Amino acid sequence: MSPSRLLASALLLALVARGASAAPPKRPRVDREAMREAMDAAATDEESFSSSASYANYLQARLLHHAGDHRGAVDALRLSLATDDGHPLLLTRLAEEYARLGSLDKAERELRRAVERSPAYYPAHVLLGRVLLESGRYTRARLHLRRAVALKPREPEAYLVLAQLHLEAGAPDEAVKVVDALALALPGEASGYRRLGLALAERGDVARAERLLVEASRRDPGDVEVLSALAKLYEATGRPAEAEEALASALRRDPDSQEVLLAAGRAALKAGSVVRARAYFDRLLSLSTEPEMAVRVAFSYLAAREPAAAAEVLDSARRAGEGEPRLAYYAGLVHERMRRFPEAAAAFAAVPPGHDVFPDARVRRARCLSLGGEHPRALALLRAALQDAPEDAEVRTQYARALERAGTPAKAEAVLKEGLAAAPSAALYDALAATLHRQGRGTEALALLRDVVARTPRDEELLYVLGAAHERQGDVDGALARMRAVLEVDPDHAPALNFLGYLMAQAGRDLDEAERKVLRALELRPDTGAFLDSLGWVYFRRGEYLRAVEALERASTLSPDEPVILEHLGDAYQRASRMEDAASAWRRALDVLALDPESAEPPGQRAVLERKLKALPTRASGR
Repeated sequence: MSPSRLLASALLLALVARGASAAPPKRPRVDREAMREAMDAAATDEESFSSSASYANYLQARLLHHAGDHRGAVDALRLSLATDDGHPLLLTRLAEEYARLGSLDKAERELRRAVERSPAYYPAHVLLGRVLLESGRYTRARLHLRRAVALKPREPEAYLVLAQLHLEAGAPDEAVKVVDALALALPGEASGYRRLGLALAERGDVARAERLLVEASRRDPGDVEVLSALAKLYEATGRPAEAEEALASALRRDPDSQEVLLAAGRAALKAGSVVRARAYFDRLLSLSTEPEMAVRVAFSYLAAREPAAAAEVLDSARRAGEGEPRLAYYAGLVHERMRRFPEAAAAFAAVPPGHDVFPDARVRRARCLSLGGEHPRALALLRAALQDAPEDAEVRTQYARALERAGTPAKAEAVLKEGLAAAPSAALYDALAATLHRQGRGTEALALLRDVVARTPRDEELLYVLGAAHERQGDVDGALARMRAVLEVDPDHAPALNFLGYLMAQAGRDLDEAERKVLRALELRPDTGAFLDSLGWVYFRRGEYLRAVEALERASTLSPDEPVILEHLGDAYQRASRMEDAASAWRRALDVLALDPESAEPPGQRAVLERKLKALPTRASGR
């Protein structure tokens, strides 16, 4: 029976099954792609159907599949197989539905039936390879995928699954060989290089990923995703100019891609061209009126240490979107990060009560006022915030700190103790311990925390707070012991891993273990500026100054205005004989401390930095 006659019979059967009456029912929307796929499949010799009923049920299964009803598709395929037992297409489709439902054992059973009945049926071997791969049975999966490649050496799907198998089995070189074989079989084919390159890039295998993605881009020069992935690799390996070039190529294909424009602007900044960055960002902001995009551009300028450009972007966005509370909030965040506390407080004040960011804006505004010395206004705002959310530990902590800045440490202590009596938390205990330490009562803080930990000895957050208190008191051994106790409770406590590694580096103890601890913290929380600072400091203490510079530059990019990171970066530059860069980093740290003395770590950091600058040669120190 020809496909056209089968289709007519199928539609007639479907009409009868739906109980057609004299008045024809409303016709459902026809999924033409599904029907065309089914007709094309039925037209091949090995996939011809034995009856119109079988074909009608198959069509119904495909419609249900595309509608997402995989259980319904299973039922329809079973009906189709009832009159066409052993049909390889039907068995393969049934296996696919089982796989989508998560029943891999049933899928495997149907696929084995298919390859037993039709050993040369390519789709069954490919899908069986996928199912076995998903089940972790790599050897058997490999056999079926190789069989599929042999059956149809110019079909890419089996190659791609086989490459994925080798990658998941930890054999990336074998995966590369598979996509090279696909390229030989299909000259000009880019999919193998593309998929494997993207997967390797995601896994951090930079060298292999770059080679494959470059080849994929050569074969398909307009693939925006490949070019964007290449740009990330170039940027990660310190090649911002190449990153920008790749992104410019992507923009020639898709000039309105907002993510690519943003990435290109950031790459241009890293390459040292504010002019080119502005061109990309201006184009981006002309395409998007979303407040979030303006703040992303502003923070990109901030990361590149272009605060004036950041402020300009936000001021322009606020003028264009007058009355938009989120823009005021984001402007406050940027000014706060720049330590422009009066400007930040004014921006946060423009967020009206009732808006979803108002509670946070109010607390941030109060903190900025407090840091700017406007204590009565700050305290009034924080009292109102605490009245609205008496259980909020962050609000209570900020209120206590503002009281302390206003010269009433006893009131600050009382506020924290009141919160602990109502709802004890590690955050409040940490705030109280820090308050006592600043009053010269560090021993009392340690006694308080030891008593609390004795009652709950496996509370990792309290153990961490106690370790931090020991470190504030200069008790390195006590701090190390407490951080190790945290890791006994939770081996993947990232802050404790980092703290332990940093303390060991500071003390010059077992730097190899310190490196392992910090690297594990970075695995758990990648791209954390404080953790990269610790890693750089480990390298510094080991005498590996170039590696220290690399890690600390990355830390400074992520956290551009942290005095301790800037000081460490300057120290590394100095040891790497980059005196001008050392002086620049230390001066930037001093600039931050002038605006925000509380960010000093330790409290005498400013004097230390000034001594380091004076000790530099005259030209480098800027005198």
